[in-house]
Amino acid sequence: MLVQQSFIVPDSSPIRAVADIDAPGRRIAGGKNDSITLYLARNLKQATLVETDNTPADAKRRLLAGEIDAFGANRQRLTDLLKEMPRYRLLPDSLFGVTQTIIVSKGKPEVLEAINGFIDDVRASGFLQNTIARSGVVGLEMAPAGATLQR
Repeated sequence: MLVQQSFIVPDSSPIRAVADIDAPGRRIAGGKNDSITLYLARNLKQATLVETDNTPADAKRRLLAGEIDAFGANRQRLTDLLKEMPRYRLLPDSLFGVTQTIIVSKGKPEVLEAINGFIDDVRASGFLQNTIARSGVVGLEMAPAGATLQR
């Protein structure tokens, strides 16, 4: 599965899409050591990265105080945060999807083959897509076919 990452911004913000995030003078936040923050640290060219303490309370406080222009995290976390923040919105697009993985001990090719086969089966049967839809989790997507790895 892929867990999609995006941003929340004030309703009045000129930021309308992820492509608008990296601009001069913008302060873009993410939780310390969160995947989106690590990505932004490597990829922001013009905006300033601000790290929060990785709690919803800190992100909310900084947004409400105007200390940051956008806060990035996974779409489910942002959707939950928006329930407490009228006059803020979630950007319609995503920056990237974080791949969820299953780890298998080295030297266990038969276990890896069995897990990859199971994943291919639940993907092909529609079970995985139906489970994601029923879960109610926002921002979860099925990874594309062929996303299994073998080492």
